[in-house]
Amino acid sequence: MGIMKLSYIIPTYNAASFVQATLDNIYATSQPEKDYEVIVVDDCSTDNTCAVIKQYAQNHTNLRLIRQPQNHRQGAARNRGLEVAQGEYITFVDSDDIVLEGIVAALANAQKSKVDLVYCSCYHEKTPTEVVLKEIDLPEDTIMSGIDFCEKYQHEGVFWYPWGILYRREWLVSLHYPFIEDRQHEDRDWLAYIMSHAGTIVNSKHPVYHYVCNPNSTCRALRYSTVFDHVASGIRHIDLAQELKTACPKLSATLHAFGMEEIHHSIRLRNLTKFPWSENKHLYDNQHLQPLLSDLKRMCRTYPMPREVRIVAYCPILTKLTTWIASPIATYIRKKKHQ
Repeated sequence: MGIMKLSYIIPTYNAASFVQATLDNIYATSQPEKDYEVIVVDDCSTDNTCAVIKQYAQNHTNLRLIRQPQNHRQGAARNRGLEVAQGEYITFVDSDDIVLEGIVAALANAQKSKVDLVYCSCYHEKTPTEVVLKEIDLPEDTIMSGIDFCEKYQHEGVFWYPWGILYRREWLVSLHYPFIEDRQHEDRDWLAYIMSHAGTIVNSKHPVYHYVCNPNSTCRALRYSTVFDHVASGIRHIDLAQELKTACPKLSATLHAFGMEEIHHSIRLRNLTKFPWSENKHLYDNQHLQPLLSDLKRMCRTYPMPREVRIVAYCPILTKLTTWIASPIATYIRKKKHQ
Protein backbone atom coordinates (compact mmCIF):
# COMPACT_ATOMS: atom_id res chain seq x y z
CA MET A 1 0.00 0.00 0.00
CA GLY A 2 1.36 3.42 -0.98
CA ILE A 3 1.71 6.47 1.22
CA MET A 4 -1.53 8.22 2.09
CA LYS A 5 -1.21 11.56 0.32
CA LEU A 6 -3.92 13.70 1.91
CA SER A 7 -6.18 13.76 4.96
CA TYR A 8 -9.36 15.84 4.97
CA ILE A 9 -10.34 16.80 8.52
CA ILE A 10 -13.98 17.90 8.86
CA PRO A 11 -15.37 19.05 12.22
CA THR A 12 -19.16 18.80 12.37
CA TYR A 13 -21.96 19.88 14.65
CA ASN A 14 -25.62 19.55 13.66
CA ALA A 15 -24.63 19.40 10.00
CA ALA A 16 -27.13 16.78 8.81
CA SER A 17 -28.69 19.08 6.21
CA PHE A 18 -25.45 20.03 4.43
CA VAL A 19 -22.53 17.72 5.27
CA GLN A 20 -23.46 15.25 2.52
CA ALA A 21 -23.01 17.98 -0.11
CA THR A 22 -19.54 18.69 1.28
CA LEU A 23 -18.64 15.00 1.09
CA ASP A 24 -20.07 14.77 -2.43
CA ASN A 25 -17.70 17.50 -3.61
CA ILE A 26 -14.66 15.82 -2.06
CA TYR A 27 -15.49 12.50 -3.70
CA ALA A 28 -16.24 14.24 -7.02
CA THR A 29 -12.59 15.28 -7.42
CA SER A 30 -10.32 13.19 -9.64
CA GLN A 31 -8.22 11.86 -6.74
CA PRO A 32 -8.23 8.07 -6.40
CA GLU A 33 -9.83 7.21 -3.06
CA LYS A 34 -6.79 5.15 -2.07
CA ASP A 35 -4.73 8.38 -2.06
CA TYR A 36 -6.72 10.20 0.59
CA GLU A 37 -8.81 9.78 3.70
CA VAL A 38 -11.76 11.75 5.05
CA ILE A 39 -11.95 12.14 8.83
CA VAL A 40 -15.21 13.56 10.15
CA VAL A 41 -15.13 14.52 13.83
CA ASP A 42 -18.60 15.04 15.26
CA ASP A 43 -18.74 17.36 18.27
CA CYS A 44 -21.84 15.85 19.95
CA SER A 45 -24.44 16.75 17.34
CA THR A 46 -28.04 16.62 18.51
CA ASP A 47 -29.49 15.94 15.05
CA ASN A 48 -28.89 12.95 12.74
CA THR A 49 -25.49 14.12 11.46
CA CYS A 50 -23.81 10.87 12.50
CA ALA A 51 -26.45 8.75 10.82
CA VAL A 52 -25.93 10.66 7.55
CA ILE A 53 -22.17 10.14 7.71
CA LYS A 54 -22.46 6.45 8.63
CA GLN A 55 -24.76 5.91 5.66
CA TYR A 56 -22.29 7.70 3.38
CA ALA A 57 -19.37 5.63 4.74
CA GLN A 58 -21.03 2.41 3.57
CA ASN A 59 -19.91 3.29 0.04
CA HIS A 60 -16.51 4.78 0.93
CA THR A 61 -14.00 2.80 2.95
CA ASN A 62 -11.68 5.81 3.33
CA LEU A 63 -14.31 7.76 5.30
CA ARG A 64 -13.97 7.64 9.09
CA LEU A 65 -16.35 9.04 11.70
CA ILE A 66 -15.08 10.00 15.15
CA ARG A 67 -17.59 11.03 17.82
CA GLN A 68 -16.41 13.34 20.57
CA PRO A 69 -17.58 12.25 24.06
CA GLN A 70 -18.26 15.89 25.00
CA ASN A 71 -18.80 19.10 23.07
CA HIS A 72 -15.57 21.12 23.07
CA ARG A 73 -16.15 23.16 19.90
CA GLN A 74 -14.48 23.25 16.53
CA GLY A 75 -10.90 23.61 17.75
CA ALA A 76 -11.10 20.38 19.73
CA ALA A 77 -12.59 18.53 16.76
CA ARG A 78 -9.73 19.68 14.52
CA ASN A 79 -7.18 18.65 17.15
CA ARG A 80 -8.73 15.20 17.38
CA GLY A 81 -8.72 14.79 13.61
CA LEU A 82 -5.06 15.75 13.41
CA GLU A 83 -4.20 13.16 16.09
CA VAL A 84 -5.45 10.29 13.94
CA ALA A 85 -4.65 11.60 10.44
CA GLN A 86 -2.20 9.57 8.35
CA GLY A 87 -1.83 11.66 5.21
CA GLU A 88 1.45 13.22 4.13
CA TYR A 89 -0.53 16.47 3.98
CA ILE A 90 -3.71 17.48 5.77
CA THR A 91 -6.34 20.10 5.05
CA PHE A 92 -9.24 21.37 7.14
CA VAL A 93 -12.75 21.53 5.67
CA ASP A 94 -15.82 23.08 7.27
CA SER A 95 -18.87 20.85 7.01
CA ASP A 96 -20.89 23.35 4.96
CA ASP A 97 -18.24 24.32 2.39
CA ILE A 98 -17.12 23.02 -1.02
CA VAL A 99 -13.82 21.40 -2.03
CA LEU A 100 -12.85 22.08 -5.65
CA GLU A 101 -10.85 20.14 -8.24
CA GLY A 102 -7.92 22.52 -7.74
CA ILE A 103 -7.01 20.52 -4.64
CA VAL A 104 -5.42 17.92 -6.94
CA ALA A 105 -3.01 20.44 -8.48
CA ALA A 106 -2.27 21.98 -5.07
CA LEU A 107 -1.38 18.57 -3.63
CA ALA A 108 0.87 17.80 -6.60
CA ASN A 109 2.62 21.12 -6.02
CA ALA A 110 3.05 20.30 -2.33
CA GLN A 111 4.55 16.88 -3.00
CA LYS A 112 6.85 18.22 -5.69
CA SER A 113 8.27 21.03 -3.57
CA LYS A 114 8.05 19.19 -0.20
CA VAL A 115 7.06 22.44 1.50
CA ASP A 116 5.55 22.77 4.96
CA LEU A 117 2.51 24.72 3.80
CA VAL A 118 0.67 25.44 0.55
CA TYR A 119 -1.42 28.60 0.53
CA CYS A 120 -4.21 28.21 -2.03
CA SER A 121 -6.64 30.44 -3.88
CA CYS A 122 -10.23 30.15 -2.63
CA TYR A 123 -13.67 31.47 -3.43
CA HIS A 124 -15.18 33.41 -0.55
CA GLU A 125 -18.96 33.78 -0.47
CA LYS A 126 -19.71 37.06 1.32
CA THR A 127 -23.41 36.67 0.51
CA PRO A 128 -25.18 34.04 -1.63
CA THR A 129 -24.99 36.48 -4.56
CA GLU A 130 -21.51 37.94 -3.91
CA VAL A 131 -18.55 35.60 -4.37
CA VAL A 132 -14.95 36.84 -4.57
CA LEU A 133 -11.75 35.02 -5.45
CA LYS A 134 -9.26 35.27 -2.59
CA GLU A 135 -5.73 34.98 -3.96
CA ILE A 136 -2.26 36.52 -3.70
CA ASP A 137 0.28 37.55 -6.36
CA LEU A 138 2.97 35.00 -5.47
CA PRO A 139 4.07 32.87 -8.48
CA GLU A 140 3.57 29.14 -7.99
CA ASP A 141 7.25 28.31 -8.45
CA THR A 142 8.38 30.71 -5.71
CA ILE A 143 9.15 29.22 -2.30
CA MET A 144 9.23 31.58 0.68
CA SER A 145 9.99 31.18 4.35
CA GLY A 146 7.04 31.54 6.69
CA ILE A 147 8.43 34.75 8.15
CA ASP A 148 8.95 36.37 4.74
CA PHE A 149 5.51 35.22 3.60
CA CYS A 150 3.78 36.68 6.66
CA GLU A 151 5.70 39.94 6.48
CA LYS A 152 4.78 40.44 2.80
CA TYR A 153 1.15 39.29 2.79
CA GLN A 154 -0.07 39.95 6.33
CA HIS A 155 -2.36 42.76 5.12
CA GLU A 156 -4.10 40.43 2.65
CA GLY A 157 -5.83 38.31 5.29
CA VAL A 158 -3.73 35.21 4.67
CA PHE A 159 -4.10 34.06 8.29
CA TRP A 160 -7.84 34.57 8.61
CA TYR A 161 -9.03 31.04 7.90
CA PRO A 162 -7.37 27.61 8.33
CA TRP A 163 -9.25 26.02 5.43
CA GLY A 164 -8.09 26.16 1.81
CA ILE A 165 -4.52 25.40 2.93
CA LEU A 166 -2.42 22.24 2.77
CA TYR A 167 -0.19 21.50 5.78
CA ARG A 168 2.59 18.92 5.87
CA ARG A 169 1.34 16.72 8.69
CA GLU A 170 4.63 15.72 10.35
CA TRP A 171 5.80 19.33 10.48
CA LEU A 172 2.45 20.56 11.81
CA VAL A 173 2.38 17.95 14.56
CA SER A 174 5.98 18.76 15.50
CA LEU A 175 5.03 22.35 16.37
CA HIS A 176 2.91 21.11 19.30
CA TYR A 177 0.55 24.06 18.85
CA PRO A 178 -3.07 22.84 18.99
CA PHE A 179 -6.20 24.89 18.45
CA ILE A 180 -7.73 26.53 21.51
CA GLU A 181 -10.66 24.39 22.70
CA ASP A 182 -14.04 25.31 24.19
CA ARG A 183 -14.12 28.69 22.45
CA GLN A 184 -15.17 30.11 19.10
CA HIS A 185 -12.87 32.30 16.98
CA GLU A 186 -10.06 29.84 17.59
CA ASP A 187 -8.39 29.92 14.19
CA ARG A 188 -6.83 33.26 13.21
CA ASP A 189 -4.18 33.46 15.90
CA TRP A 190 -3.50 29.73 15.42
CA LEU A 191 -2.86 30.20 11.69
CA ALA A 192 -0.69 33.29 12.23
CA TYR A 193 1.53 31.23 14.53
CA ILE A 194 1.63 28.24 12.17
CA MET A 195 2.45 30.33 9.10
CA SER A 196 5.16 32.33 10.83
CA HIS A 197 6.84 29.10 11.95
CA ALA A 198 6.76 27.43 8.54
CA GLY A 199 10.15 26.69 7.04
CA THR A 200 8.81 26.83 3.49
CA ILE A 201 5.57 28.08 1.91
CA VAL A 202 4.44 27.89 -1.69
CA ASN A 203 1.36 29.31 -3.39
CA SER A 204 -1.21 27.50 -5.56
CA LYS A 205 -3.19 29.53 -8.07
CA HIS A 206 -5.78 26.79 -8.61
CA PRO A 207 -8.85 27.51 -6.44
CA VAL A 208 -9.24 24.62 -4.01
CA TYR A 209 -12.11 25.76 -1.81
CA HIS A 210 -15.43 27.59 -1.84
CA TYR A 211 -16.45 29.09 1.47
CA VAL A 212 -20.25 29.07 1.75
CA CYS A 213 -22.09 31.81 3.64
CA ASN A 214 -24.22 29.81 6.08
CA PRO A 215 -26.51 31.99 8.23
CA ASN A 216 -27.02 29.05 10.62
CA SER A 217 -23.34 28.41 11.34
CA THR A 218 -22.26 28.15 14.97
CA CYS A 219 -20.20 31.36 14.84
CA ARG A 220 -23.40 33.30 14.11
CA ALA A 221 -25.40 31.77 16.95
CA LEU A 222 -27.00 34.19 19.42
CA ARG A 223 -24.96 33.27 22.48
CA TYR A 224 -23.56 35.50 25.16
CA SER A 225 -20.33 33.51 25.11
CA THR A 226 -19.66 34.82 21.60
CA VAL A 227 -18.74 38.22 23.06
CA PHE A 228 -16.15 36.82 25.44
CA ASP A 229 -14.80 34.32 22.94
CA HIS A 230 -13.95 37.39 20.85
CA VAL A 231 -12.24 38.94 23.88
CA ALA A 232 -10.22 35.77 24.44
CA SER A 233 -9.25 35.79 20.77
CA GLY A 234 -8.11 39.41 21.04
CA ILE A 235 -5.93 38.60 24.05
CA ARG A 236 -4.32 35.67 22.22
CA HIS A 237 -3.58 37.93 19.24
CA ILE A 238 -1.84 40.48 21.48
CA ASP A 239 0.19 37.80 23.26
CA LEU A 240 1.24 36.29 19.93
CA ALA A 241 2.13 39.76 18.62
CA GLN A 242 4.53 40.17 21.53
CA GLU A 243 6.07 36.74 20.86
CA LEU A 244 6.63 37.58 17.17
CA LYS A 245 7.75 41.16 17.70
CA THR A 246 11.40 40.51 16.81
CA ALA A 247 11.04 37.87 14.09
CA CYS A 248 7.98 39.34 12.31
CA PRO A 249 7.61 43.03 13.21
CA LYS A 250 5.01 43.83 10.54
CA LEU A 251 2.89 40.80 11.36
CA SER A 252 3.29 41.58 15.05
CA ALA A 253 1.95 45.11 14.56
CA THR A 254 -1.03 43.80 12.59
CA LEU A 255 -1.86 41.16 15.21
CA HIS A 256 -1.57 43.69 18.03
CA ALA A 257 -3.88 46.18 16.33
CA PHE A 258 -6.38 43.45 15.51
CA GLY A 259 -6.36 42.13 19.08
CA MET A 260 -6.87 45.58 20.60
CA GLU A 261 -9.77 46.29 18.25
CA GLU A 262 -11.37 42.88 18.88
CA ILE A 263 -11.28 43.38 22.66
CA HIS A 264 -12.60 46.93 22.56
CA HIS A 265 -15.31 46.25 19.99
CA SER A 266 -16.59 43.20 21.85
CA ILE A 267 -16.84 44.92 25.23
CA ARG A 268 -18.68 47.99 24.01
CA LEU A 269 -22.06 48.27 25.70
CA ARG A 270 -23.91 47.94 22.39
CA ASN A 271 -22.37 44.48 21.97
CA LEU A 272 -22.91 43.42 25.57
CA THR A 273 -26.62 44.13 25.06
CA LYS A 274 -27.01 42.73 21.55
CA PHE A 275 -28.50 39.45 22.82
CA PRO A 276 -31.67 39.05 24.92
CA TRP A 277 -31.17 39.12 28.69
CA SER A 278 -32.11 35.45 28.88
CA GLU A 279 -28.90 34.80 26.93
CA ASN A 280 -26.85 37.27 28.96
CA LYS A 281 -27.84 36.32 32.51
CA HIS A 282 -24.88 33.95 32.88
CA LEU A 283 -22.46 36.53 31.49
CA TYR A 284 -20.18 36.22 34.49
CA ASP A 285 -20.20 32.48 35.11
CA ASN A 286 -17.07 30.49 35.86
CA GLN A 287 -16.91 28.77 32.49
CA HIS A 288 -16.81 31.78 30.21
CA LEU A 289 -15.67 34.88 32.03
CA GLN A 290 -13.78 34.05 35.21
CA PRO A 291 -10.83 32.43 33.38
CA LEU A 292 -10.73 35.54 31.20
CA LEU A 293 -10.73 38.28 33.84
CA SER A 294 -7.14 37.80 35.00
CA ASP A 295 -5.91 37.96 31.41
CA LEU A 296 -8.02 41.04 30.77
CA LYS A 297 -6.55 42.73 33.85
CA ARG A 298 -3.09 41.83 32.60
CA MET A 299 -3.88 43.52 29.29
CA CYS A 300 -5.05 46.65 31.15
CA ARG A 301 -1.86 46.74 33.21
CA THR A 302 0.36 46.30 30.15
CA TYR A 303 -1.36 48.37 27.44
CA PRO A 304 -3.50 51.53 27.34
CA MET A 305 -7.09 50.24 27.23
CA PRO A 306 -10.39 52.09 26.69
CA ARG A 307 -12.54 52.81 29.73
CA GLU A 308 -15.14 50.16 28.83
CA VAL A 309 -12.47 47.46 28.89
CA ARG A 310 -11.07 48.58 32.24
CA ILE A 311 -14.55 48.62 33.80
CA VAL A 312 -15.27 45.06 32.70
CA ALA A 313 -11.84 43.90 33.89
CA TYR A 314 -11.95 45.52 37.33
CA CYS A 315 -15.68 46.11 38.01
CA PRO A 316 -17.59 43.09 36.66
CA ILE A 317 -20.45 43.57 39.14
CA LEU A 318 -21.01 47.11 37.85
CA THR A 319 -20.96 45.86 34.28
CA LYS A 320 -23.43 43.11 35.12
CA LEU A 321 -25.81 45.58 36.74
CA THR A 322 -25.49 47.97 33.79
CA THR A 323 -26.09 45.18 31.30
CA TRP A 324 -29.09 43.90 33.25
CA ILE A 325 -30.70 47.35 33.00
CA ALA A 326 -29.59 48.21 29.48
CA SER A 327 -30.38 44.91 27.80
CA PRO A 328 -34.20 45.09 27.99
CA ILE A 329 -34.09 48.78 27.03
CA ALA A 330 -31.93 48.02 23.98
CA THR A 331 -34.20 45.12 23.04
CA TYR A 332 -37.27 47.38 23.25
CA ILE A 333 -35.63 50.07 21.08
CA ARG A 334 -34.62 47.52 18.44
CA LYS A 335 -38.16 46.15 18.30
CA LYS A 336 -39.61 49.63 17.88
CA LYS A 337 -37.17 50.39 15.06
CA HIS A 338 -38.19 47.28 13.16
CA GLN A 339 -41.94 47.72 13.54
